[in-house]
Amino acid sequence: MIRAGRVLALSLLVVLLAPPACRDDVDPFLPDQRPVPGSTVRLTYSPGNERSPAWSADGDSVYYSAETFETQPGTPGVLLRVPRTSGSAAPLLPNVQGAGSVTEHWLLAPAPDPSGERLAYVEIVTTWTLHPCSTPFSGCNPPLSEVEARLPPPRRVAVRVRGVDVPNPTAEDTSVVMDAPGVRIDSEGIRTAIVNVYPYLRHFADDAAVGFRASWSPCSSRLVLSDGLRLRTWTVGADSAVTIPNTQDGVWPAWSPGCEWIAFTRLERADSTGATCLYTDEMGALICQQERTEYTVGRHALMRIRADGTGLLDLGDGDEPAWSPDGSALYFHREGRIWRSEPDGSNAVPVPDTEGGHEPAVSPDGRFLAFTRRGNAGTYDVWVTTLEP
Repeated sequence: MIRAGRVLALSLLVVLLAPPACRDDVDPFLPDQRPVPGSTVRLTYSPGNERSPAWSADGDSVYYSAETFETQPGTPGVLLRVPRTSGSAAPLLPNVQGAGSVTEHWLLAPAPDPSGERLAYVEIVTTWTLHPCSTPFSGCNPPLSEVEARLPPPRRVAVRVRGVDVPNPTAEDTSVVMDAPGVRIDSEGIRTAIVNVYPYLRHFADDAAVGFRASWSPCSSRLVLSDGLRLRTWTVGADSAVTIPNTQDGVWPAWSPGCEWIAFTRLERADSTGATCLYTDEMGALICQQERTEYTVGRHALMRIRADGTGLLDLGDGDEPAWSPDGSALYFHREGRIWRSEPDGSNAVPVPDTEGGHEPAVSPDGRFLAFTRRGNAGTYDVWVTTLEP
């Protein structure tokens, strides 16, 4: 067993020698954030959230999405890569989000295909304004502050696929585009925004969690994805995606290596509250309004289903599932850390050194686990731990 003094010394040495993944580290790393130095390594140090880790096909790098990067300081989402052994991060799509690029994109949740030749990712194509009209906010009944009454941001979301080294703009990538459920504008009479803050939107707004990530089928050119309220499969190049039955409120899908199963999380709705918010001009005349329903997030149910909607099985509590490369195990977040179970949810055990961990991703050789962990500043960074005994 390593003595406490040696643990602290090793922690400090790793921090001093490891180059930062982002240059502007405003939240200094603290040694107590690493349970076991040497087996668990923090890869990123950005002041913003870094989410949705995925592995390169060769297992040498971890891909992820970050809120900002030095080449795109004002971008809400940039795709990055960092060496598994720690080092400097770099844009995953340098022609889109590298030095000299001028167009800002909100890119999230990188997902390389098993061959490593193509990359799927999510782009927030358009967003809602903060409020349904520019008229001053007057108030809500029951009371909500102006901040609490804001519209959830995603308006239109695209899942795009591109070759890893292609130079074309993102708009030319093979894509399926979906309206993000949650806001509908009724312009008949007084302009009215019908707003439903579904569980996936609450997680996206409060926790930067990307429930509509995509996952490749290892057996075909298909992806499984979520629009926030259900799962869909999409054959790359098809005009639209096909809804999977029995996947209500399904998010975070993950296709099994054997292609038979899709693991996902069902964000159950525990309760709801309603409010009416008004927007009036300087004379007090009503110009537009918002009819708002907010859903309380209940149980996070880990589920398994076939792509045709059959075989639905509740695996217990959990979310953000990932498969081992041989399909013999599921990894997922539960009770504030990463767990491992059999494919049917049985024999679940916590993974050592993953306290506070979310979004597990297993390396192609099955030896390492990437995950995100929230730090003292309240934002997420990417970590890697060994799965070897």
